[in-house]
Parts: sequence; C-alpha cells; structure tokens
Amino acid sequence: MNDKNLTPISIDEYNTYFNTSILKFEDKKQYYFSATPNLCLYLIEKYPGINILLYLDADVYVYDSLNSLYEEFSDSSVGFCSHRLHPIIDLFTRSYGKYNVGVNLFRNSETGLKCLRDWKSDCDSWYPEIPGYKLKFFSDQIFLDSWPERYEGVKIIENIGVNVCHWNATNYKFTKQNERYFVNGEPLIIYHFSSLRKESDTIWNAGSIYAFVSIKKVLLEIYTEYVKLLESFGLDNMKMEKMTHKESLRKRVFHSVMKFFINEKIDLKSDK
Repeated sequence: MNDKNLTPISIDEYNTYFNTSILKFEDKKQYYFSATPNLCLYLIEKYPGINILLYLDADVYVYDSLNSLYEEFSDSSVGFCSHRLHPIIDLFTRSYGKYNVGVNLFRNSETGLKCLRDWKSDCDSWYPEIPGYKLKFFSDQIFLDSWPERYEGVKIIENIGVNVCHWNATNYKFTKQNERYFVNGEPLIIYHFSSLRKESDTIWNAGSIYAFVSIKKVLLEIYTEYVKLLESFGLDNMKMEKMTHKESLRKRVFHSVMKFFINEKIDLKSDK
C-alpha cells in the first residue's frame, strides 16, 4: 500500500484487540456484522484525537464534498440515515429495519462511545431467531431502530444526496451537469452500491428489481463508471462469499417475472 494516508488493520490485529474470531460465532455472517461497531471503537480508542468518526460501508462511493454532511451533523453525538424507501417498496421490506448501516457518524464523546459499546454488545450477543427481532440477516442493523429513543443527540441525516441506493432511487430524478451528478436537483454525495455483483466477464447486476428500479440513463452511467473503476484494480470480482440470506419462493417468482420489465444489468460491452 503506497498511500501514506491509509493504515491497514490486519485480521490478526483486529481479532487480538477484541479477543474474537470467526469461530466464536454461529456463522460467518454474525462475525462480519459484529465488525461494524468494533472497527469504529478500535479507531476511536486507538486514536483518541478523533473528534468525529465517519463510518462508510465498503460498497459506497463518495461523489461530492462531505462538508454538508458534517454541517448537518453539527454538534450531534450519533448520526445515520433512514432507508428513505418509497411507500410501495416499504410494503415489501418490513424486515430490514427503519435505518441503514451504510453511512454513520459517531462523536468521540460519552454518548457516542456509549452507543458504540452498546452496539458492540448487542452484535456480540445476537443470534438467529433471537426473540423480539424480525430481521434475520443484517444483525448489526436491527439495533439502530431503538437509537433515537435510547440516546440523546441522535441526528437522522436528511440530506437526500447521502446514502442514495437502489432501494430509494424511485424517489429521485438523476441528472448530470458539468460532470457532477444530482438527485432531485441536489448534489449526489454518497451512492451505496448495495447488492451489486458480477455475473460474467462483462455483465454486472445491480440487484434493483425488488426496489422496482430500472438501471438506465443517468443511473446506468453512474453504475457503469463505478463498475469500470472496480474492474480497473484487476481483482477477482467474480468471487463472492455466500452467506445465509435465503430468498423465499415468492421473491424468486417475483424476480423471474419482473426481469422482463426492469433492467438491473450493467453490460460493459454495450458501453464500448
């Protein structure tokens, strides 16, 4: 790694710091999701000079200045985004919680640290079929529902350009002007490429059918540019760790029918 501004954290260092391992969990999924609060805690505890920690999922891309995000967060202790689902889509996704783990902010304060430590404890103790939680897959995300009542100084980010994704794309008109992207006229700041996967040498899938979103026009350009960037690193993008996220028969039938009406493919050949 040549970038002096990046500091890698090895798996061994991470496991030793938290006295954890993948063997301590019922399945890999739980180990991976427990890392979300752990990594945030690690950074603040290791580097106490941090005032505000911005956590971003690995599948997001920053398109514009983050200044407006920090300005909105202001003097809050914890910040995160709702899914901003279209009401129709919301009918089909009740089990994903109100909020999304993709863009989170934590202040290095008593409240911010308490939230992180509670979140770590919740993730460490969660298990499949735990009573009181409908969400069976994203086991780090279910706890955010209680945060606005549980902690003071919580800020739900309202900037629509932050954490845009296929699940809320039906709310927006995507445009491009002077090499900048916009959603409903507001700058696109962070796009969350959740569910994106590579299917063949030239075909990627945005996983957008369940959100009734067709990848076309400006949105297709956004996805195509991002996919080309991923491909430029020469990694094995076909390799994906499969976790226990099973789709119901109803969902599989729905997908089979809707693929004739909604495009979720990014074809790199057609862009040449």
